[in-house]
Amino acid sequence: MKNAPILALLLCYVMLLATHFYYPKWQSGGSEATISYDVSGYYLYLPALFIYDDLREVAFLPDIIEQYHPTYSPYQTFAHESGAMVMKYSAGQAVLYSPFFALAHLYALQTDAYPADGFSRPYQVAISVGSLLVAGLGLFVLTIVLGRYFKAGTVAITLLLIVFGTNYLNYAAIDGAMTHSHVFTLYALLIWVTDNLYRRGEQAKTPHFLAIGLLVGLMALTRPTEILAALIPLLWKMPPTVDGLIDRYRYLTSRPLQLLLAVIACLMVGSIQLIYWRYVSGEWIVYSYEDQGFDWLHPHLIDGLFSYRAGWLTYTPMMWFAVLGFGALFVYRRPVFTAVSVHTLFFVYVAFAWSVWWYGGSLGQRTMVQTYAVLSFPLAATVMWIGRRQLWLRVIFGLVCLLFVAHNLWFTHQAHRGGLFVSEWMNRAYYWRTLFTFERNVDDLFLLDNPEFYRGTPDRIDTIYTNTFDTIPTTPCGIDPITGAGSFCLKDSISSTPEFRVSGPFESNQWIRATADFANAEYRAGIHSSTQFVMRFYRNGQADKYRLIRIHRALNEEGRRNLVLEARAPAGGADEVAVLLWNGGEDKSAVLVDNLTIATLD
Repeated sequence: MKNAPILALLLCYVMLLATHFYYPKWQSGGSEATISYDVSGYYLYLPALFIYDDLREVAFLPDIIEQYHPTYSPYQTFAHESGAMVMKYSAGQAVLYSPFFALAHLYALQTDAYPADGFSRPYQVAISVGSLLVAGLGLFVLTIVLGRYFKAGTVAITLLLIVFGTNYLNYAAIDGAMTHSHVFTLYALLIWVTDNLYRRGEQAKTPHFLAIGLLVGLMALTRPTEILAALIPLLWKMPPTVDGLIDRYRYLTSRPLQLLLAVIACLMVGSIQLIYWRYVSGEWIVYSYEDQGFDWLHPHLIDGLFSYRAGWLTYTPMMWFAVLGFGALFVYRRPVFTAVSVHTLFFVYVAFAWSVWWYGGSLGQRTMVQTYAVLSFPLAATVMWIGRRQLWLRVIFGLVCLLFVAHNLWFTHQAHRGGLFVSEWMNRAYYWRTLFTFERNVDDLFLLDNPEFYRGTPDRIDTIYTNTFDTIPTTPCGIDPITGAGSFCLKDSISSTPEFRVSGPFESNQWIRATADFANAEYRAGIHSSTQFVMRFYRNGQADKYRLIRIHRALNEEGRRNLVLEARAPAGGADEVAVLLWNGGEDKSAVLVDNLTIATLD
């Protein structure tokens, strides 16, 4: 049993390697490459400084985007009023990449096989492999620290649950070049150094304070909100009492020079960003996120924790055991309870006060991944508590853990090869319709637009409106009518049909179904450019509710389809229902609609 943590660590790393080769981003191109989207923004400092000598204008970026297509637009920088192009993301991740970038650049310079441009294959491989090494270091250090507070078996199970049962797997093995597993490793190192500091007590040495300052500074340089990591060394092993707080104050103030050294080390690392801003823009501080910011008074806590769009506990239910484990942590390992609980509370509040609380294209809540190093303590406390209970409870716990592991592996697969996870669009109806399935049904995609659909078969269908559009010529579309003599054509400046209204009244929650035949002239790139099939309910002359589906979810694959839009009348009923087509987005290529029918369902 003593070797269980090492065996678990090896198994975890094998899992990371297997998952990495299951979807090797370094072999992919375009926006699926390792250095793409946000990663390309974190990384951009390195080629700008060491290859192109162009931190101010970043003039090479358009050519890189045209050649490698890491993103569809150069959002990694923005035009500052000084005329400079300023990096959107802070420089910490580039610092963490730098050893692996250096190796790749040296290799590219020595071979004619790949251009030494910062984005060719050697750089993709180096950042991918380097990220795996960083992840391995973090798990190794965490194993050591957990082993000081929990028995070997508990440590082993905790590691397995984090790697197999949470989205750490994705952000360490596949999307490992993102910041999250790197900062996870920095948290593990910070906890290890901090624990060493307080274990030495009065014998603590200056290098401990220096290391803490450097680690906190690097974490904040990587993700500015990680300045909250300073709570760990301030509160670690402090009893949750007034006397504990007083003792900690006395301990720290009795070492003013060492404390000052830690602060200076932190500020020195943080000054890298200030120096960069000053160099490129002439200002010491630049807010680089433009229209994004914090909603401090209205944090998105419920959405961030539980929503189907990107709720942390919805997509990573394994971490319920960490949340529930705070009680066991307080009882069994009270010395670390204060630091872990206070940090978690502040971190969750700040993370979900961010206006883009779902954090873009994210599998679950990626912003929580780095905190798993901290949350491993209450998770381990749960495992320890379960281990002391009756056999039947241990068996139930094991079965639930296996279910959560299957849940995590299924979503990891669907996010990359399966295709059923649709980032930023997920909702409750689609989540439960597709969970643990493997065959893609294009009709399910319409649930991403409209969560309402009639379950079962109605006893009665009453048609209340029909339109065959036979009197409407299709000449502007250059396409033959779908059926009959004519179809309504949407193209270019003809961006919408009229509203086809039907008078009610319609009872509260009464089902309405609209069907029509559709055809498109060509593929539509980007779902935001899809034509929308819209149903509106009116009461007292005002639109009270609407539902829609984006028809190109199906037409992009099939070209011609009969589609169904269903919705319930709003609570309180409606006076009228209206149906229309809107040819949305920038792409105004031709779309035909024909044989529109509106009916009530009972």
